[in-house]
Amino acid sequence: MPPRPLTNLIEAVPPETALEDVNSLNYFEDSLYAIFADTQNQHGDPGEMVVYRCEEYFGKDIKLGLPNPKKEDNKLFAHFLWNAGVQAAEMIASREYVVKGESVLELGAGAGLPGIVSALSGAKKVVLSDYPAPEILSNIEANIKRNLTPDVIESSNVSVFGHCWGELNTAKGDLFSASKHEPKSFTRIVVADCMWMDWQHVNLCSSIVHFLEPEKGEVLAIAGFHTGRPKVANFFKECENAGLVPVGKGIIERDVDGNEREWVGDRGREDVIERKKWLTICRLKLGKVANAVKRTQETSI
Repeated sequence: MPPRPLTNLIEAVPPETALEDVNSLNYFEDSLYAIFADTQNQHGDPGEMVVYRCEEYFGKDIKLGLPNPKKEDNKLFAHFLWNAGVQAAEMIASREYVVKGESVLELGAGAGLPGIVSALSGAKKVVLSDYPAPEILSNIEANIKRNLTPDVIESSNVSVFGHCWGELNTAKGDLFSASKHEPKSFTRIVVADCMWMDWQHVNLCSSIVHFLEPEKGEVLAIAGFHTGRPKVANFFKECENAGLVPVGKGIIERDVDGNEREWVGDRGREDVIERKKWLTICRLKLGKVANAVKRTQETSI
């Protein structure tokens, strides 16, 4: 099936409308502005509802509430749904990125779309994590209950945990690392639009390496360029330093219509509107050297 244009898949709607049959909405009229105007790379507003159109995959669309965090937590931008999260959900739903039977961790989950889609796609375990702000975590939990039946929640062992990237010492009270989820226990890790915080790249890579299964584990990393290409390039540099190497197609760029081109770390001066159409997509695994180091560390403990 050809890629579905991302701009046609998300609709921001009032809460009372989102809780009704979303198929009654006139998506064509409401999305005309997206066709003739600037590409939207973020969707919704704090406290609003958005709908992800995926009936053809799951027999129903997904309705997501967006968190309304405290002012000091707004800098995390978890109160929007970003195109990187939509792209991750599409890759999972279409089985371009297979999660069936896998253990899935979503870091920086925001509204939790990729994690919810993972559960609907047959993952055996799904953990959605984000910064441990109550408003963010409770919103993810509400979205899970809104879109997943109790049977799916149980069969995919769906849970929500707060986690500050790089804080892996249970003595610090990190809810996630203090839970039953052991290091190196996830075969799939999804990281969508978490690369704009370049000061957190080392911590993010630290959490990825800590929780990724060393032999079969694979990371899906996706980001937009709305905060500039150098920040994305720096993330991949830190991935290399952490022993995470690209696999498959390597690092590619894909626009909202599904067109692909090679990844370039520096394209010179880019048109801001054109740049917003593109995402970078990469699958990462632990390299052989990194695996050898991890095994040596384990045997020495």
